[in-house]
Amino acid sequence: MKTDASWLHRFAIFVALCVLVAIVGGAIVTSLERPIAANAAVSINPAFEFWHHIAGGLAVILVLGLAVAARSQLGWIALAAALIDGALGAAGQAYPQLSSILHALLAQVVFGAVAAITVMTSDIWKRGPSPIEDSWRPSMRTLAMAVPAIILLQTTLGASYRYRALGVIWHILDAMIVLLLILIVAVFLVRQFPDHPTLRPAAIAAAVITSIQVMLGFTTFMMLILFPETSLAVVITSVLHVATGALTFGAGLALAILMRYNAVPVNRRSLTEK
Repeated sequence: MKTDASWLHRFAIFVALCVLVAIVGGAIVTSLERPIAANAAVSINPAFEFWHHIAGGLAVILVLGLAVAARSQLGWIALAAALIDGALGAAGQAYPQLSSILHALLAQVVFGAVAAITVMTSDIWKRGPSPIEDSWRPSMRTLAMAVPAIILLQTTLGASYRYRALGVIWHILDAMIVLLLILIVAVFLVRQFPDHPTLRPAAIAAAVITSIQVMLGFTTFMMLILFPETSLAVVITSVLHVATGALTFGAGLALAILMRYNAVPVNRRSLTEK
């Protein structure tokens, strides 16, 4: 990151919030347009679609501004994902299932990249790393980097279920894997480094948000069994589930970045020789 101005950090937070609003808008549209045919274009309420496009367009403009201001690779990744995502949302009706799944996935990538920029422009980043020894096998750095990857897989499976491409069982199974992996990383960090100024709060935040996300997922599943798909209860829980999913990915990516920033790889053989 080539600039450390505090205004850039505040701007990144604002952009992240706007991207989250756009994601919530998309979740509302998807929830209200159910059921979706497996191979047909969907019917969307024009008013909801209009405001979702407005929020999405504003998010793209803000991400462009953030990419120019931050001058970082993450900013350009966020912008590229936002542009492709917007194109899929505006003209993806030729293959509605695939376009919708990619649309949901890229929205998470945009939010995650912007969330990462907020971390890398924050005061905790400016103060420099507080090194810890990473002597685990597999290393904690590797486990932490696996967290956002497996969350993105979970997002893909969730979107595939929402758009009738896959059954719910794969989404549920991967949710358990995500929760287990994050809890392993979080518990280790909290127990081994209870006073670390950045890793401990990041680990706790990721564990709490992921736990809430899993509970919301099961709640949404139960609501779909008990109530019609377009009922208020199902819409609310579905939208909360999608929004918390974005926060889960952002928290997981932030934890991975902070782990790589602070953890120093240690050769286990050298430790034994000592």
